[in-house]
Amino acid sequence: MRYQRRDVNTWLALFERQEQSGLSAVAFCRQHQINIQTFYARRSDIRLQRTSNKFVHVKREVTTFESQVEDATQTFVLKHASSTLSVPADVSPHWLASLMKALN
Repeated sequence: MRYQRRDVNTWLALFERQEQSGLSAVAFCRQHQINIQTFYARRSDIRLQRTSNKFVHVKREVTTFESQVEDATQTFVLKHASSTLSVPADVSPHWLASLMKALN
């Protein structure tokens, strides 16, 4: 028996016919003399190819902050829009980063 080579469009049509037939994949493959392992492998490969080529558009927003250290009081001032935050200049950078993350 000679094996039939099928292109992607033929496989897509077979998958569609199998779904519309109401038969299980095994029963459909038996009826059409298709190797069930090949059927499952092609279905998996084609699904992977069709989903891996899609990109998701990500919109990136940039937030700007203005900062300064006031010499007289050794205070670090953060300004954003209409908000101002004053913290001691020796505050832990990790604490400040955690605060900014929590406020975001």
